Amino acid sequence: MRPARGFFVFSFGLFSIAAQTLLFREFVTTFEGNDIAVGVFFGSWFLWVAVGATIVYAGRLAERLQPYVELLLLGYIGAYILQYVLIMQGRQIAGLQSYTLFPTFLMTVMSLLVNAPVSCMTGMLFPLICRWTEKGGQLPVSRVYLLEAAGSFCGGLGVTFLLYSGTAAETVFFLICLVVSLAVLSVKLTRRAFLSAVWAGLVVLAIVLCLAAGVDKAMSGGINRLKWARLLPAESYSGSFHTSQAEYLYGNYQGQWLVVRQGSVCESLPDAESTGRVAAISLCQAPHARRVLVVGSGLGLCRQFLKLDQVELVAWAHYDAEYVQKVEGFAPAEFKIADDRFDRSTTDVRSLLAGKKDFYDIVIVNQPGATSSVMNRYYTVGFYEQVRRSLTAGGVLAVGIAGGENVIGTELVNVGASAGRTLEKVFSNLVITPGEETWFMASDSDDLTGQPGILRDRFAGIEGASEIFPPQGLFSVYLPDRAEKAIKAYTATDLPESMLINRDDRPLASFYSLLLSARQSGAPATKFLKYLAAAGIWPFIVPLAVFLVCRLVYVRRSRRNGRASTFNSTFLVYSAGCAGMAAAIIMMFLYQGRFGSLYLHVGVFSSLFMLGIVAGSGLTRSVLLRSRVQADVFLLLVVIAHALVLGFGCTLPVQDWTHTGFAIMLILLGVCTGSYFPIAAAKLSDSGIQTRQAGSRLEMADHIGAATGAFFTGLMVVPLVGTSAALFILILLMLVNVVLSASRVFIKECPPAISTPVYLSRKLGYILFGVGVCVILWSNLITHAVGRMTSALPEQTVNALAEGLVPERASAMSDSVSYFKLKDAQGASAGYIF
Repeated sequence: MRPARGFFVFSFGLFSIAAQTLLFREFVTTFEGNDIAVGVFFGSWFLWVAVGATIVYAGRLAERLQPYVELLLLGYIGAYILQYVLIMQGRQIAGLQSYTLFPTFLMTVMSLLVNAPVSCMTGMLFPLICRWTEKGGQLPVSRVYLLEAAGSFCGGLGVTFLLYSGTAAETVFFLICLVVSLAVLSVKLTRRAFLSAVWAGLVVLAIVLCLAAGVDKAMSGGINRLKWARLLPAESYSGSFHTSQAEYLYGNYQGQWLVVRQGSVCESLPDAESTGRVAAISLCQAPHARRVLVVGSGLGLCRQFLKLDQVELVAWAHYDAEYVQKVEGFAPAEFKIADDRFDRSTTDVRSLLAGKKDFYDIVIVNQPGATSSVMNRYYTVGFYEQVRRSLTAGGVLAVGIAGGENVIGTELVNVGASAGRTLEKVFSNLVITPGEETWFMASDSDDLTGQPGILRDRFAGIEGASEIFPPQGLFSVYLPDRAEKAIKAYTATDLPESMLINRDDRPLASFYSLLLSARQSGAPATKFLKYLAAAGIWPFIVPLAVFLVCRLVYVRRSRRNGRASTFNSTFLVYSAGCAGMAAAIIMMFLYQGRFGSLYLHVGVFSSLFMLGIVAGSGLTRSVLLRSRVQADVFLLLVVIAHALVLGFGCTLPVQDWTHTGFAIMLILLGVCTGSYFPIAAAKLSDSGIQTRQAGSRLEMADHIGAATGAFFTGLMVVPLVGTSAALFILILLMLVNVVLSASRVFIKECPPAISTPVYLSRKLGYILFGVGVCVILWSNLITHAVGRMTSALPEQTVNALAEGLVPERASAMSDSVSYFKLKDAQGASAGYIF
């Protein structure tokens, strides 16, 4: 019976990680494919795991559910189907269209709803399986941990391999359901419960028949058609293809061949007007261009450049390199490019540029903007410096971002100001073409200009230019007056310089996505988020410092009620779970900034992290049992090792990370995170706490900490301070545990002698005092940050207040105060606007 139970536990771990991987792919597709969605998904996932475990631990529910463990494991299948449907219908439930931005607050609320079934079942099943195997006397609990972790590791790697080989997600789902049902059947047969084994066998038979009949493929086609129908008529759908970074749907609608990714159109053929306009605004700046590089959505744009005989090479690169290779295999014959001058890049854009010095005449970044870590790496100082080295003497870089036809909103002003300021760090000349899609033209050449007459003449002089775009049309593209207004709007942003320069080690995509989403949700938090970002890491360090001081004073002055304190051990596991999950989320952000989407590799991330946790937990438990090393001393060693690992992540530049480096880092982070659990358990044991009670308490603290770390890292910490600063904050969080542990040597606990109501009221008093101190310190930090930010008073408001006078911007007190001087027609001072 032992092998059957072992396989049962293994299949539980395999299904839990495999289901998480598949559901994550659908979550980022349905909700938002940005960094915020990553943190929200994992935060809500671990929160429901904690809730599920709490439900089981409460009362006598565990004893009542234990006989039905096998049935509950099969119930996993139903929970997955329910959660998949909820995620698929997430936008409809929230009342949002496919093409609208998902507000952060609403996304968080919806994630708590749609992520409940599978994650809650996971939290319930693990303690039940531990009791089930323990009662059977066949498997010790420690073996359950190892088998579950081994299943998780194999599940993550197996699902990733199947998806990479082109297996549909629906087929993978049927396969993992088959593994779970076989595990249940094997347990029933070894227990000779033949009657109850019949229904388990029927489930196995049904799954096998579904696979043989191709039900999985039919489901895949039907689901894809449903996704397409949310954006376009269902009858226009033709098919789909996958890459390691996304799923693409394609079809024909109103004479155009369209490709859809994550609910939005990423390719449209033919689109001669739009692509011709983009080609023209860059060609008129470099009329002698022979070699062109197009980055992003560009199949139609490349066709426009290839119409010119003077063009010798058109290279097309994409943030999803596989897309470049696959898309033409599904496109209609009339849209395929057979020109020998067309080069489809199979490598990352930045790797391509590294070997092309003084090579390209025009580089065009034709993407939606820095909306996520995947996109952000093409809008940083580091990328622009690479482009500058790859451009010829008169070469031009064209970068497109979201704009506004007449009015540019505050959040889009921030995005445009960041794009312009980052380009100015690298290039000496900059020209803007404002519109619904705003284009920045950057170059070191003095020939760069925004005068439409000169540009019309240049473009008209190119042989065959009229086939791309009418030269006279440039008068409606290059509009000096509107360009000047856009520049004024961008220069009037109220963000400090540090929040405008986009760098590889300080990506701003998450920050601007958070601001835009906050404004979309109608929440009055946009300015507050800006102030927090301007304040730096101090708003996150203050709570740690206040908590530490309050805890030390409380321990010194309080009188215990006769029971040993378990707070330090519980907080150790809570902070370890928080830091561990937060570090894993940060690694996901860094990976997307370096290699692209997590769409395929999220299962590997979870598997490697779990592998490290098991190794760290087992190693620490073995050391504490077989040596005389005290838990407090070993805690210090683990925290030092953890700080070194996190510190390495802080200092290593993004472009120096490799796949092997990420794998090693995830395992090491898991080892450090897993090491804290046995230390806390040993400390609770020394305090006389029963093993089962200690285990349930620490399990709750670990999962709640993981949920907290995922939520706050994705929603607040990384968007506001960046990945390096976020890792530094995690180091400080773990160092707090060292101080709390060391305080036991210097601060002696007073004798117990007070009643419970007084004891609880004193706790509440310390909590309220700490909250009050944090609020006071935060208000001062924010006030200081406000002083560093310039006023974003709109131009029309200034003119209205000036009443015909001429306003001139000025500043005082080392540029900390911004105001306007008013002058009359003769230039004499006539007042001020503050």
